[in-house]
Amino acid sequence: MQHYKYLLDHHKERHADILDDMENLNLGENDSNDITELSNYDNHPAEIASELFDIGQQMALKKLQEKEIEEIERAKKKIEEGTYGICEGCGSSIDPKRLELLPHAKLCIDCAKKQDEHILMLKNDKRKRRPSEEQVINAANMNDTLKGEQLFDVMEYGSADTHQDRGGEID
Repeated sequence: MQHYKYLLDHHKERHADILDDMENLNLGENDSNDITELSNYDNHPAEIASELFDIGQQMALKKLQEKEIEEIERAKKKIEEGTYGICEGCGSSIDPKRLELLPHAKLCIDCAKKQDEHILMLKNDKRKRRPSEEQVINAANMNDTLKGEQLFDVMEYGSADTHQDRGGEID
Protein backbone atom coordinates (compact mmCIF):
# COMPACT_ATOMS: atom_id res chain seq x y z
CA MET A 1 0.00 0.00 0.00
CA GLN A 2 2.95 2.33 0.55
CA HIS A 3 3.72 2.11 -3.16
CA TYR A 4 0.16 3.13 -4.07
CA LYS A 5 0.23 5.98 -1.55
CA TYR A 6 3.40 7.20 -3.23
CA LEU A 7 1.77 6.96 -6.67
CA LEU A 8 -1.32 8.81 -5.49
CA ASP A 9 0.78 11.58 -3.92
CA HIS A 10 2.84 11.84 -7.11
CA HIS A 11 -0.29 12.11 -9.28
CA LYS A 12 -1.83 14.66 -6.92
CA GLU A 13 1.32 16.77 -7.03
CA ARG A 14 1.32 16.65 -10.82
CA HIS A 15 -2.33 17.79 -11.02
CA ALA A 16 -1.70 20.52 -8.42
CA ASP A 17 1.26 21.77 -10.50
CA ILE A 18 -0.95 21.91 -13.58
CA LEU A 19 -3.55 23.91 -11.62
CA ASP A 20 -0.87 26.33 -10.43
CA ASP A 21 0.40 26.74 -13.99
CA MET A 22 -3.12 27.39 -15.22
CA GLU A 23 -3.66 30.10 -12.62
CA ASN A 24 -0.32 31.77 -13.35
CA LEU A 25 -0.48 31.39 -17.13
CA ASN A 26 0.01 34.54 -19.15
CA LEU A 27 -0.71 34.04 -22.81
CA GLY A 28 1.26 37.12 -23.86
CA GLU A 29 1.34 40.85 -23.40
CA ASN A 30 -1.41 41.55 -25.91
CA ASP A 31 -3.54 38.50 -25.19
CA SER A 32 -5.48 38.56 -21.96
CA ASN A 33 -8.59 36.85 -20.63
CA ASP A 34 -9.55 40.03 -18.81
CA ILE A 35 -11.68 42.43 -20.76
CA THR A 36 -10.13 45.79 -19.91
CA GLU A 37 -12.05 48.12 -22.19
CA LEU A 38 -14.99 50.07 -20.85
CA SER A 39 -17.05 49.11 -23.88
CA ASN A 40 -16.91 46.25 -26.35
CA TYR A 41 -18.91 48.27 -28.86
CA ASP A 42 -16.12 48.52 -31.42
CA ASN A 43 -15.06 44.89 -31.09
CA HIS A 44 -16.28 42.35 -33.59
CA PRO A 45 -18.77 39.91 -32.00
CA ALA A 46 -16.67 36.96 -33.14
CA GLU A 47 -13.69 38.31 -31.19
CA ILE A 48 -15.75 38.55 -28.03
CA ALA A 49 -17.12 35.06 -28.66
CA SER A 50 -13.57 33.74 -29.04
CA GLU A 51 -12.58 35.32 -25.74
CA LEU A 52 -15.61 33.82 -24.01
CA PHE A 53 -14.86 30.41 -25.51
CA ASP A 54 -11.26 30.57 -24.27
CA ILE A 55 -12.39 31.53 -20.78
CA GLY A 56 -14.96 28.72 -20.72
CA GLN A 57 -12.44 26.20 -21.96
CA GLN A 58 -9.89 27.23 -19.35
CA MET A 59 -12.51 26.98 -16.60
CA ALA A 60 -13.53 23.49 -17.77
CA LEU A 61 -9.92 22.30 -17.83
CA LYS A 62 -9.40 23.70 -14.34
CA LYS A 63 -12.52 21.85 -13.09
CA LEU A 64 -11.17 18.64 -14.64
CA GLN A 65 -7.90 18.98 -12.74
CA GLU A 66 -9.77 19.72 -9.49
CA LYS A 67 -11.96 16.63 -10.05
CA GLU A 68 -8.85 14.48 -10.53
CA ILE A 69 -7.43 15.76 -7.24
CA GLU A 70 -10.75 14.93 -5.50
CA GLU A 71 -10.62 11.39 -6.91
CA ILE A 72 -7.05 10.97 -5.68
CA GLU A 73 -8.05 12.12 -2.18
CA ARG A 74 -10.94 9.67 -2.28
CA ALA A 75 -8.56 6.84 -3.18
CA LYS A 76 -6.27 7.80 -0.29
CA LYS A 77 -9.22 7.53 2.10
CA LYS A 78 -9.98 4.09 0.67
CA ILE A 79 -6.45 3.01 1.57
CA GLU A 80 -7.09 4.08 5.17
CA GLU A 81 -10.44 2.24 5.20
CA GLY A 82 -8.91 -0.89 3.69
CA THR A 83 -11.11 -0.87 0.57
CA TYR A 84 -8.48 0.33 -1.90
CA GLY A 85 -8.14 -1.75 -5.05
CA ILE A 86 -11.68 -3.16 -4.87
CA CYS A 87 -13.98 -2.44 -7.80
CA GLU A 88 -16.99 -0.33 -6.86
CA GLY A 89 -19.00 -1.98 -9.64
CA CYS A 90 -18.59 -5.71 -9.08
CA GLY A 91 -16.58 -5.96 -5.85
CA SER A 92 -13.66 -7.85 -7.39
CA SER A 93 -10.03 -6.83 -7.14
CA ILE A 94 -8.73 -4.24 -9.58
CA ASP A 95 -5.75 -5.45 -11.60
CA PRO A 96 -2.48 -4.08 -10.12
CA LYS A 97 -1.35 -3.12 -13.65
CA ARG A 98 -4.40 -0.86 -13.90
CA LEU A 99 -3.65 0.67 -10.50
CA GLU A 100 -0.08 1.37 -11.62
CA LEU A 101 -1.36 3.46 -14.52
CA LEU A 102 -4.41 4.92 -12.80
CA PRO A 103 -3.91 4.64 -9.03
CA HIS A 104 -7.25 6.30 -8.28
CA ALA A 105 -9.24 3.85 -10.42
CA LYS A 106 -12.66 3.03 -8.93
CA LEU A 107 -13.61 0.30 -11.39
CA CYS A 108 -11.96 -2.81 -12.77
CA ILE A 109 -11.33 -2.79 -16.51
CA ASP A 110 -14.46 -4.83 -17.29
CA CYS A 111 -16.77 -2.52 -15.33
CA ALA A 112 -15.05 0.55 -16.81
CA LYS A 113 -15.66 -0.80 -20.32
CA LYS A 114 -19.31 -1.47 -19.49
CA GLN A 115 -19.67 2.06 -18.13
CA ASP A 116 -18.07 3.52 -21.27
CA GLU A 117 -20.38 1.48 -23.49
CA HIS A 118 -23.40 2.64 -21.49
CA ILE A 119 -22.36 6.29 -21.77
CA LEU A 120 -21.77 5.89 -25.51
CA MET A 121 -25.20 4.29 -25.91
CA LEU A 122 -26.82 7.22 -24.06
CA LYS A 123 -25.00 9.72 -26.23
CA ASN A 124 -26.11 7.96 -29.39
CA ASP A 125 -29.75 7.55 -28.30
CA LYS A 126 -31.31 10.83 -29.37
CA ARG A 127 -34.50 10.11 -27.44
CA LYS A 128 -32.58 10.13 -24.15
CA ARG A 129 -30.65 13.29 -25.01
CA ARG A 130 -32.90 16.11 -23.96
CA PRO A 131 -32.09 19.80 -23.54
CA SER A 132 -31.03 20.78 -20.05
CA GLU A 133 -33.75 23.43 -20.02
CA GLU A 134 -36.36 20.68 -19.78
CA GLN A 135 -34.98 19.68 -16.39
CA VAL A 136 -35.68 23.17 -15.09
CA ILE A 137 -39.13 23.29 -16.67
CA ASN A 138 -40.07 19.90 -15.28
CA ALA A 139 -38.64 20.71 -11.84
CA ALA A 140 -41.56 23.07 -11.19
CA ASN A 141 -43.98 20.16 -11.63
CA MET A 142 -42.27 18.07 -8.96
CA ASN A 143 -43.89 19.90 -6.10
CA ASP A 144 -47.46 21.06 -6.77
CA THR A 145 -47.51 23.24 -3.67
CA LEU A 146 -44.96 25.58 -5.26
CA LYS A 147 -46.96 26.17 -8.43
CA GLY A 148 -47.73 29.83 -8.77
CA GLU A 149 -45.23 30.95 -6.14
CA GLN A 150 -42.60 31.53 -8.80
CA LEU A 151 -44.96 33.96 -10.54
CA PHE A 152 -45.44 35.93 -7.33
CA ASP A 153 -41.67 36.08 -6.83
CA VAL A 154 -41.19 37.48 -10.33
CA MET A 155 -44.08 39.91 -10.04
CA GLU A 156 -42.44 41.57 -7.04
CA TYR A 157 -40.05 43.17 -9.50
CA GLY A 158 -42.89 44.64 -11.55
CA SER A 159 -43.86 44.25 -15.15
CA ALA A 160 -44.86 46.43 -18.07
CA ASP A 161 -48.38 46.50 -16.62
CA THR A 162 -47.48 47.99 -13.23
CA HIS A 163 -48.23 51.63 -12.43
CA GLN A 164 -44.66 52.89 -12.51
CA ASP A 165 -44.19 51.53 -16.04
CA ARG A 166 -47.38 53.11 -17.38
CA GLY A 167 -46.76 56.44 -15.71
CA GLY A 168 -49.83 56.12 -13.50
CA GLU A 169 -50.01 56.93 -9.87
CA ILE A 170 -49.94 54.33 -7.13
CA ASP A 171 -53.13 54.31 -5.05
